[in-house]
Amino acid sequence: QIAGVEDMRFQELMPDPLLWLGVRKIDRFISMSDMKYDAVVGAGIEIVTRVDIPEELIPADAKVEIDAKMYAGYYAGDKQVKSWEELNQTVGRKAADDEA
Repeated sequence: QIAGVEDMRFQELMPDPLLWLGVRKIDRFISMSDMKYDAVVGAGIEIVTRVDIPEELIPADAKVEIDAKMYAGYYAGDKQVKSWEELNQTVGRKAADDEA
């Protein structure tokens, strides 16, 4: 569950097109999703390096979601995963920011 919502996608089926194309190894897997990683590795595809989203590429209004996902187990790379107490301090953008 992420933010109280269960992910209904079937990640187990996601590697099938890769296998059909003959992919057996991925040098740089650019995804923070543990479900995608587990599905790819579970299908027998080797992942050499996992790459997380660089901090400077995470928009301020996406910080709440990314923090929640990392807390729930998404791959964080070198980022510090916030504690429950720190997570509760995370604030998104203000509604006034939408009016611009």
